[in-house]
Amino acid sequence: MPSPTKALTSPSASTERLAFWRELLLFAVLVLLGMGLVVGLGLDTAMAKGPLLPVLQRRALPMFLGLGLFFLLQFLPLSWMRKGAPYLLGLALVLCLLPKFFGWSGKGAARWIPVGRITFQPVEILKPALVLSFASLLVFFGRRIERGFSEILQAVGFLGLASLVLILQPDIGNAFFLFVVGGVMLVAAGMGWRAILSLLAMLGTGLVLLLTLGFHHTQARLADFFSETPGYQMSHGLGAFAEGGLGGTGLGRSWSKFFIPEGRNDFVLAVLGNEFGVLGSLLVVGLFALLLYAGIQIARQKRDSWASLVSLGLVVQIVGQACFNMLGVTYTIPEKGIDLPFISSGGTGLVFALATVGLLARIARPDEDPPWDRTR
Repeated sequence: MPSPTKALTSPSASTERLAFWRELLLFAVLVLLGMGLVVGLGLDTAMAKGPLLPVLQRRALPMFLGLGLFFLLQFLPLSWMRKGAPYLLGLALVLCLLPKFFGWSGKGAARWIPVGRITFQPVEILKPALVLSFASLLVFFGRRIERGFSEILQAVGFLGLASLVLILQPDIGNAFFLFVVGGVMLVAAGMGWRAILSLLAMLGTGLVLLLTLGFHHTQARLADFFSETPGYQMSHGLGAFAEGGLGGTGLGRSWSKFFIPEGRNDFVLAVLGNEFGVLGSLLVVGLFALLLYAGIQIARQKRDSWASLVSLGLVVQIVGQACFNMLGVTYTIPEKGIDLPFISSGGTGLVFALATVGLLARIARPDEDPPWDRTR
């Protein structure tokens, strides 16, 4: 596997660069988080039919939980992270199977597990767990992944197993997304172009087969996308962007949010674009681009191949999810029901998006492990 640190000149230069890119990454996340908080509170208070305190608590709790996980992960030794990845993946796979039998169903799929008064999506645990474990597998294969058909087949099978669990819910969007993240990691690990084309052909064939299995909600979204006129939610989402214009209608002045069913979640960008205009939407795109660039630079600076692949996989997971969401909301691709990280109101998504950034920030720290864990 190619070394991720060919461009380094000295350990001190590497340390300074890592610190810089880590700070830039956190800056982008904090601004996105602030934008999500402002838009989310505006939505919640405008639509609240009772006391505002419970509404504010529902918004604040996931954020504080996510930030708590973020800070705790800064003290997690990388050796523990690497050794615990397979166990976390196993737990995530089991949790993703539970909604099919014991979970809460909605919109044609069973993706949520009820815990008291709240529900959470176990796929949010699966995504970072898969990146951590898949990086270990690729490091184990080493340079064999460049030409070895057996190794590539095992890697694709690994991704396929995780995707199959999601297909059973069914969650076609996230199943496809896992393959995208894994494919980027395979390319970074040195997989040849012939294997890449074969993987794309397999993925395309699999998608065609899945879409013919009769997942009605997926077929309905495709029919909506290819129809001459968009459906109710999509038309109101596009109308919100159009109404916002260049500078937006102003914070809290959007009327479109009352007519977009998923304005808090999948279509929150439409509400943001309505209130802050094209400039606000471009700011969101720019912040995710900055986050991606910082994450790639962190991956390049790491001396350890596993840490480098994990850094790349985690940042592609976050930014790729944002791209899928934004392309769906703007009617560029079929809408997949995927939240916009840090901005959508989904509690589980926000908690684990912050935890994922916490993992990335931990890996970006110049010291490989805390001083009290230097025994390995």
